[in-house]
Amino acid sequence: MKPEPSISITAQKVKLYKRAIQIIKARFGIVSNNPELIFNPEFFEATDVLQSLLTNEYQIRDVAFEQNLDAYIYMCDLLSIPPSVAVTDKEMWVAGNLGELDAKMVDRRYGLFGNMGLFFKYALTTLERYHDVFGFHASAMYIPWQNELILILGGPGAGKTVLLLEGLRRGYQIFATEMTHFQFGPEGCVFFKGSLLDNVRIGNLVYDFPEATQRLKLELPRVEDVWGTKVVADLHSVTTEEDIIVNPRVTLLFPRIEAGRDTAIIEDITDERKLIMMLFGNATEKIAGTVLLYGSIPIGSLDTPHLMRKRLKAVERFAAGDDFEIKRVKTILAGTRNCMEGI
Repeated sequence: MKPEPSISITAQKVKLYKRAIQIIKARFGIVSNNPELIFNPEFFEATDVLQSLLTNEYQIRDVAFEQNLDAYIYMCDLLSIPPSVAVTDKEMWVAGNLGELDAKMVDRRYGLFGNMGLFFKYALTTLERYHDVFGFHASAMYIPWQNELILILGGPGAGKTVLLLEGLRRGYQIFATEMTHFQFGPEGCVFFKGSLLDNVRIGNLVYDFPEATQRLKLELPRVEDVWGTKVVADLHSVTTEEDIIVNPRVTLLFPRIEAGRDTAIIEDITDERKLIMMLFGNATEKIAGTVLLYGSIPIGSLDTPHLMRKRLKAVERFAAGDDFEIKRVKTILAGTRNCMEGI
């Protein structure tokens, strides 16, 4: 790592603050002249707000700040320059009136450390680049008596939460709510526990799965629009004992849940090349998508040809099922109440 930088403004040095965090196996050093930007518990520790990184990942651990971390993020809060962002494999530089931009954000998910922000995308690329840890945009639940891991793959609005709530009704254990990470090693395929916080529509809890509200001991606010309002549901009480699961039987579900649909259409995917394309697209979605940082700074894809080749190779090995048994792969077009009909 380069020596810790000093920023000179009108011949005066600015004090820099630093911390280091770890997500799964990736470690990041974070440096800023504004400590509120890098120590804000709203993004790193909160379990009751939609923008928390803990709605994406199981743990955000503080570790020692030292040389040879995987990557470093430098945040320069400077009123005198326009906002700018520069990203390399090892460093991310964000400069400008960051404190002011942060204070004016309408949707706080899009702050640098928000769960839809730039840092999370950078964390995913760092996990792939240096640790061969890949992530599906997928919820996951575990059936211990069958050693079966059910992955629910899909983008926003696909219905991942609905299937999780149905799994709770059946007595399954929650393993991840947003991202499911995996890594191939000598022992085969290792799955890492994901976030146990889920942003759930109040309407789903009130009308579709009221028993989940009781089981999770949720206190729901009174709101006029129950379908347009989400709350953070804490699922730690219904998770697995294990933080990693090695070579389970795997079910892959690709849902599309539509309110009011009375008939479920569930189809098998038997073409391996089609499955590879679907898995690759899902694993790429969070990295390749653009983000409007602080609601005002457009940032393009962080993907690279090198990462794409690595990811495709991992997805091909995953789809082959040589390390574990793929029990079934299905698409689901259904309503809320019949979302896992026949599964």
